[in-house]
Amino acid sequence: MLQTQQVIHNRYQLKEKLGEGAGRQTWLALDLSTQDNIVVKLLTFSDQMQWESLKLFEREAQVLKQLNHPRIPDYRNYFCIDDQLLYFGLVQEYIPGTSLKQLLTKGQVFAEPEVRKIAAQILKILIYLHGLSPPVLHRDVKPSNVLVGKDSGIYLVDFGAVQDRAAREGATFTVVGTYGYAPLEQFGGRATPASDLYALGATLIHLLTGISPADLPQKDSRLQFAHLVRLNPGFVRWLEQLTEPNLERRFSSAQQALDALRANQNAIKIASPRLPESCIWVDKSPRRLQIQLHVPWYKVISTPRNWLVLTGLGLWLFWLSMLISGWVYLFWLAGSLVLGAWFLLPVFAQTNINFDHQQFEIEVKLLGFCIKRQRGNVLEIDNVFKSDSGGYGNKKIPEVTLAVGVEEYSFGRLKPPLSHQVCRWLVDEIKHWLGL
Repeated sequence: MLQTQQVIHNRYQLKEKLGEGAGRQTWLALDLSTQDNIVVKLLTFSDQMQWESLKLFEREAQVLKQLNHPRIPDYRNYFCIDDQLLYFGLVQEYIPGTSLKQLLTKGQVFAEPEVRKIAAQILKILIYLHGLSPPVLHRDVKPSNVLVGKDSGIYLVDFGAVQDRAAREGATFTVVGTYGYAPLEQFGGRATPASDLYALGATLIHLLTGISPADLPQKDSRLQFAHLVRLNPGFVRWLEQLTEPNLERRFSSAQQALDALRANQNAIKIASPRLPESCIWVDKSPRRLQIQLHVPWYKVISTPRNWLVLTGLGLWLFWLSMLISGWVYLFWLAGSLVLGAWFLLPVFAQTNINFDHQQFEIEVKLLGFCIKRQRGNVLEIDNVFKSDSGGYGNKKIPEVTLAVGVEEYSFGRLKPPLSHQVCRWLVDEIKHWLGL
């Protein structure tokens, strides 16, 4: 029986037991030769121990020996002790810190910006592991295996389920991973780099909701979490793609997932409130995107056609006032004013488009009164694109269209119309904010 202060392998003095499982113990120890704190993982050999457990333990040691990353504990030693019981030992660098599981147990609530940073740091570690030849798959990413160091950096630990080569077809395999975090294909022995991405997504969802993914409701094998949190819709879609049960629809690589996360991160930053030479006002944050469209009066007046119409209308009224009077004049005056209003009303029209974590709303106002309002579920938006509606004659007017299933919601048909360039910019802004 191992005890505190006991020296094993003539070198490592046990200080504190960090964890214990079936035939396994993890200790904080002191390396007497260097005076460094280290972690010693011990596997007890017994009649009840399966040879597959020893195989995984030795594989962990061999893989760690080859790794060199600042966010993965360094390999130090591997040894065997034959003292009443047979122990196999693995020595690693000690990383002072706290696991995400410990923080969750203490009731810590993780906000979206914090979780985004954790996601980016773990993805960088996975990019390194998956980029090795052959790729190294962790296969057990979960809160207890992610440490927040004293330097606030994120560390990936415990490579006990690691795989460093592709499974051969028809070969026997050991089922590894933790229920709720491991994807279905991993329990079938077909782990891929995307399997680690699923586990990362499930871990991040646990941080955001405070609920273990094994306890979350599911629909078609998909984790249902969006109703429990208030997140940027683009981040929700990103998490949903990380935890997509269909392997072919999941991010194929950690680099692809990181690129998508960065694109959405850039999209939620506060931008210039008004585009140069446009009639668009944009206000955005991680949880809200607001867009206002209106035509300044000088743009309506300055268009050649409207200028000619208004000039002609003024001359028309002047000559009428010289030629006729009484009720006839009032009749012509009213008709002329209606005609003028047709061209001037766009000055008083405004379109407001609002997105939040749950719904979108398109509202059209005239003289401050709402004349049209459309609403929908923001997570049901399939696509955003520039469309062209019929204008005067053969001229097409560019608009922005939201596709929600078979329904389409368009906005942006102004006089004078938005330019194609501005419409494309607006489409990109909305798509990136939504994570499309």
